[in-house]
Amino acid sequence: MDILSIYVPSFFIFLGMSIISPILPIYAESFKVNYTMVSLAVSMYAFGRFLADVPVGLLSDKVGRRLMMILGTIILTICSLLNATAPNFLFFLGYRFFEGVGSAMWMTSRTTLLADILKPEERGRVMSYFQAFMLLGSSAGPTVGGFIAMTYGIRAPFYAYAAVGGLSLILTFLLIHDPVGVVKRHSSENQFSWPLVKRLLANSSFSMACLATFTIFFMRTGIRSTIIPLYASTVLGLDPDAIGIVISCATITNLIVTIPVGHAIDYYGRKPIIVITLALTAISTIFFPFTTSFVTICAAAVLLGLGTGGAGQAPLALATDATINEPHGLSMGVYRLFGDIGFVIGPILMGFIADNSNLSMPFYVTTAIIIVNVILVQIFAKETYSRRSAENMVIAPE
Repeated sequence: MDILSIYVPSFFIFLGMSIISPILPIYAESFKVNYTMVSLAVSMYAFGRFLADVPVGLLSDKVGRRLMMILGTIILTICSLLNATAPNFLFFLGYRFFEGVGSAMWMTSRTTLLADILKPEERGRVMSYFQAFMLLGSSAGPTVGGFIAMTYGIRAPFYAYAAVGGLSLILTFLLIHDPVGVVKRHSSENQFSWPLVKRLLANSSFSMACLATFTIFFMRTGIRSTIIPLYASTVLGLDPDAIGIVISCATITNLIVTIPVGHAIDYYGRKPIIVITLALTAISTIFFPFTTSFVTICAAAVLLGLGTGGAGQAPLALATDATINEPHGLSMGVYRLFGDIGFVIGPILMGFIADNSNLSMPFYVTTAIIIVNVILVQIFAKETYSRRSAENMVIAPE
């Protein structure tokens, strides 16, 4: 299967998801609810993903990755249209929940499909290309969504999301196919059981990969998406345009380093890249509360982009390698579950800490969590593939 058949639909999916990001809280506020209720627009989406991750993984083992991706895209598209016409806030929250379910169906199934088709020696590199397409879509979406909202109104980005979702649905239907024999091979193991989950989590490399993805999602939603904008606005007095540039510094840097880091994951191994990128992320996180100007916070954001450059691919490559003989749907569902736990609790916990201390404390707490993660990965994770080590093993006898 041509790997571009996954890249291209992914670009449009993430373009659509990010189109609504500039107006989502404003649209939620238009229902005349308070800020706590506005935050539920994000939380309900995350909660839908959280509940669906493992069931979707099991279903993708049973009925195929392609069908789940198609159904997920249909749900995303329909919910986008429903969001644009929601009669009240409760309906809007319900649609956001099911949108999260659709997102889980698509994302868990495409992660499982990558686990099926990629060889260990190419996982880091190919996943980096995949990450680059996602970042391109995520980077372009907010600008497109803001322009559409300014030109056509606050509901228009949801219609644009639905249109992009429809395009992704057509591409998914035409381009994506299940690898021959994969679902059949796991048909006898595609039932959920605690012994199987325990076996997965007893695999130290898989459990450390899950811990790493939890930490990265926790940091992205709790710090990058929540606390950094608040700190930049409240402490540094930056306006929304400047805050947007700060976030863009991290995103653009992330995009620049994603592909080189992907090659490094295959050459040097998954474990050292996880340790190095998490360490850089910790350094950037502790740097933020010491920033005093637009220039210094942009520098911290660039460092954050460097640190998170391999944060998506390296843990996923490690988790995929470590579970190569396990049912891929279930293992990837459990892996994504850990990430979505971080997605759900990151903003809530960081907001709670900020409310009860100050806007610097969330950075310190997150730095401590990341450092603990680095230590645990270094101690417990076992390397699953490194081309350099393989080459050295071949050369050594000579």
